[in-house]
Amino acid sequence: MAFYTIIFISLLLASFLEVISNNKRYSTTIFTLFLFIFFILSFIRWKTGTDWESYYNMYTWIDKPWNNFNNGMELGYNFINHLGKFLFNNYTGVLFLFSTIIYICIGRTYITLSKYPITSLFLSFCILSFAHIMYVRQNVAVVITGWSIYYIITQNKWKFIICVLIASLFHRTALIFLLAYPIFYKSYSAKYYCVSIIGALVIGTLVGKLFLNIIGGLGLGIISSKINGYLELGSEDNSMAISTTTVLVKGFINRSFMLFLIFYCKYKLKHNSLFFNGLTNLYILGTILYFITLPLSISLARIAVYMDSLQVILIPYIIYQQKTLYNRILFFILVSSYFYLRFYLYIISFKTAYIPFITIFQHN
Repeated sequence: MAFYTIIFISLLLASFLEVISNNKRYSTTIFTLFLFIFFILSFIRWKTGTDWESYYNMYTWIDKPWNNFNNGMELGYNFINHLGKFLFNNYTGVLFLFSTIIYICIGRTYITLSKYPITSLFLSFCILSFAHIMYVRQNVAVVITGWSIYYIITQNKWKFIICVLIASLFHRTALIFLLAYPIFYKSYSAKYYCVSIIGALVIGTLVGKLFLNIIGGLGLGIISSKINGYLELGSEDNSMAISTTTVLVKGFINRSFMLFLIFYCKYKLKHNSLFFNGLTNLYILGTILYFITLPLSISLARIAVYMDSLQVILIPYIIYQQKTLYNRILFFILVSSYFYLRFYLYIISFKTAYIPFITIFQHN
């Protein structure tokens, strides 16, 4: 626990200095330093992180690179595993390749899109698998779709589509992010947002499972198989110590906090730039998808992570828009206090997967 707490405090202090100084050179330098440290940590870990055993077993099943390539997993994921086997013949080499993809995407996204890159990294450390140090294959897809936001802003539709398709090679659910391009430029009222979210809760609770069962029974090949698989996972999730209802309540609290920040910036500060409006639309879309799918399956609700992850860009933007240093500090304290709770609860929820942090050097 001390390992994660030290990193948390270091990021917290660095982020605070970033917010009060507004020094771009400081932000870029310290952000790059932390990013490099996280990059190293992400591929020298051993037996640490969720799904470690299953991912490691899939690698060990590769007796010879490029043989038995089609095992039902996504092509991009399989390609990196086989490439790592071919180049390094070592699982740490596979992690190195995945980490390279992840941290190049994070570096480009946060430096280009975030007003406070260190703060974005700090927030992602609290809610996104410790800034993706403990990534699974969906994390790879998430960071690629995160970079695709740049192509929405520059209105490069085809590069955006290619980016999302590449992300889907690591996790098929990334295809849901194709909705981001048309929604980004829409303009909606607060009333529309609220009605949509309430409607999503009703749909998810009352008719969602019936709808997906109908779709899953149509026999649409891999889509049907994936839907049915998620529905089966849903029944397992409901038997876990953390119930679907508990997760739903936590999700509602988390999203209520974000919605408070969004509406404050949108209406109190009367701020409505294309960038802010677009990110807000995507975050609301993620909230709607979350409430529709969660009653069906905790696993299926993970399709919302692509939109939810954008809060690490949205929150620094909201802090930046505060007109006085006092307000920036006040908002930073509010956000960091809340994200500390999320950070702590995240660790204790998966304590055996994350503690202790074991490295390849300890393993040998």
